[in-house]
Amino acid sequence: MLVLERKEFLRREGRIRLRERVESADSAEVGDRAQEHFLRAFPPRAGMAAALYSPLAGEVPTERIRHAYLAAGARLYYPRVAGRRTLAFYPHREGDGWETGPYGILEPSNPAGVEPRQSGWDIIVLPGLAFDRRGNRLGRGFGYYDRFLEGVPESVPRVGLAWTSQRVPEVPVDAWDVAVHALVTEEGVIRVVNASGIPEP
Repeated sequence: MLVLERKEFLRREGRIRLRERVESADSAEVGDRAQEHFLRAFPPRAGMAAALYSPLAGEVPTERIRHAYLAAGARLYYPRVAGRRTLAFYPHREGDGWETGPYGILEPSNPAGVEPRQSGWDIIVLPGLAFDRRGNRLGRGFGYYDRFLEGVPESVPRVGLAWTSQRVPEVPVDAWDVAVHALVTEEGVIRVVNASGIPEP
């Protein structure tokens, strides 16, 4: 089976898992647990620049992370679709508005004169449909995050946030796919060997 076919098979399974999570009675509690694990492993600090995401239905929520980071004085940035397979990350603070993007994802409003952040990241948090132990991540197939991550230094922590049910034995990869350094689920934090083969501390 070709990589593309294997990815599509895993995506179908991943969408089913997210639908099941939407219907699960304990989603809020389990989501809080995942966020608590994240905050213990990756605590906020004043002035740090963090890329976060606004979750789609069924994805691990991020509101607890958002509140903790803003309260600590961290600067949060969320993605906007800025063109074909291109994301631009704009600042978002308490009380700032949201817009619905082309894929139904909430995006930060884009006030005139505000430029997206291009560099200087301290941490990047990513959603995904599936992850494996080596940190390989399966997205939704549009390549937005992989293109964005191409320009991010390897030293910047890339952290996947997912349910335990989204872990799979192996995610098929192409040359352009970018792995995460760690995966956080409701069961804890998994430090992985990144795409360069360097174990994270």
